[in-house]
Amino acid sequence: MSKDDWREETQERLKINLIYSVLKEKCEKDPSGSHVLKLVDDATYSAYQRTKTILRHMGEFTLHDGDHLFRVLKLMEKLLSPEILDKLSVPELMLLILSAFFHDIGMAPKTVLAWKKIWDASPEFDDEDDKNEYLRFQRYYSARPDQQSQIDSYTKQDNTSKADLVKNYLIADYIRSTHADRAKEIIQTDWLNKIKYRDVDLTGEFASICFSHNEDALNLLELDKNYLCGPDIYACLPLIAVILRLSDLLDFDAKRTPSILFSHLFVRNPISVNEWNKHRSVESWSINNESIQYHAKCDHPAIEASIHAFCDVIDNELSVCNNIISFINDFNNKNNRDLIVKIPFKVDRSKIKTKTDLFGRAEYIYRETQFNLSKNQVVDLLMGTKLYGNPEVALRELIQNSIDACLLRKAFEDSWGNPYKPKIEIKYYFENKEDILEINDNGTGMDQNIIDQYYSKIGSSFYKSAEFYDLRSQYNANFKPTSRFGIGILSCFMFFCKKYE
Repeated sequence: MSKDDWREETQERLKINLIYSVLKEKCEKDPSGSHVLKLVDDATYSAYQRTKTILRHMGEFTLHDGDHLFRVLKLMEKLLSPEILDKLSVPELMLLILSAFFHDIGMAPKTVLAWKKIWDASPEFDDEDDKNEYLRFQRYYSARPDQQSQIDSYTKQDNTSKADLVKNYLIADYIRSTHADRAKEIIQTDWLNKIKYRDVDLTGEFASICFSHNEDALNLLELDKNYLCGPDIYACLPLIAVILRLSDLLDFDAKRTPSILFSHLFVRNPISVNEWNKHRSVESWSINNESIQYHAKCDHPAIEASIHAFCDVIDNELSVCNNIISFINDFNNKNNRDLIVKIPFKVDRSKIKTKTDLFGRAEYIYRETQFNLSKNQVVDLLMGTKLYGNPEVALRELIQNSIDACLLRKAFEDSWGNPYKPKIEIKYYFENKEDILEINDNGTGMDQNIIDQYYSKIGSSFYKSAEFYDLRSQYNANFKPTSRFGIGILSCFMFFCKKYE
């Protein structure tokens, strides 16, 4: 076989996969069988070819190359027993294979040059699409002032290598964070009305499955559990989506981080170095529909802790996916479909160990130790007078929060051309034998997400978040908050603490 004959290579590797073998056998008896196999051949070849470009811009990230696609397909095979595979329909088997190859296709964009123009003094655009891509990345970049400051600082020092490192990492992170949306766009552009089984166009459903692996798992329940593809032929879309997201997550071993490539790429970002070392410590795995086990010998406690933390992520995903599988199984049972799927509940960590020398002596002692704070002393520090000086400062903090909310709304209303008059009301009164301090304003207010992510978390300020900077950039709002530390709300509890001392 010629090394350049990549179509033949994908065909040969597909032949040894059980999912493809079952599909091929079923297609021999299906009127649309030849079309399905041709579609799978063309689509997998196309996706494999496109993923060759991922490494060009994602070198610091663990590999999302063509081998990853085949490993995801292999893990699908492992999670679904031969008995289950035999019960799946032709469109279900087809969508499993195609989703394995297309879920990461958004990591191979063709628009990076447009993004890099963000650092040009006077950017020029080839066409409207080029400009739109530039504006998309500009919003993302504007929401990260810390990285902007780093790049500016390195540029002023004529340290172009470090400036380029930050730029490249920003581009790679942007690709990673937006790749699911881009996968949909690529499918829309290149494969619209082509993902078909018989006369049924499955392109939209296929795109949703690929997109879903980057969504909250519970969103999978919105997919059709009984999508009609032909006479008595159905596709359980959430089942395919569950198997895709688990298989993608479980591809976690040294094959994604080969040593020679790690050295060649000269990975320098600390987060990336940790990710590569974590994967490289995993020597092998054993995965099926009843058990998930990783074998790892770790030469540093931070790597072992990182592997356990990743196993925690897998355990959490397995818990959610088991609930989804339970819904699917109940649905199939009620609809008289003999398709009851089983997946493991958690990772077996018994083979994740500390590396030892030839005499069996461990290189380090691993313990999961964490710092704990004295509740009474922390409450006294944060909610008492030690931090703020006196309880009356609560009024200042609340007014400051209201001022920020009003100024932010004014910036938005000005950008939209709407009239707006800021208003803050301060009330202090006695009711039901209680002193009440009440501050009302007509500013932006808070939705549930801001309350959960920022307001209720000590030290976490919405005005310091990428979400805020993105919002400000999106509406071109001229606003600089006065809030700094995200702890002002604590001052409101000082009255309570002083009262019950």
